[in-house]
Amino acid sequence: MNFLERTIERAKADKKTIVLPESSDLRIIEAASIALEKGIANIALVGNREEILSKANANSFDVSNAIIVDPLKSEKYDEYVNTFYELRKKKGMTIA
Repeated sequence: MNFLERTIERAKADKKTIVLPESSDLRIIEAASIALEKGIANIALVGNREEILSKANANSFDVSNAIIVDPLKSEKYDEYVNTFYELRKKKGMTIA
């Protein structure tokens, strides 16, 4: 068993959730599809649901088992904004 196979087996044995924020990038969608297919990790994609699914379907990638969170349409939008603001206010970030 080579290094990559051992790594995949270890990942499957201790499955984690990976959050991928650049989900409009086709490479990210492809990586998510591979990880889900191999059972390596649970995947959460952050971005526009329709755009992600459209790109996935157009390229025959299956991300149907991924969690897709659209922060702009989420009921937690205000919470996300406030958390981001609190983390970045010392660097000049404003709530606007």
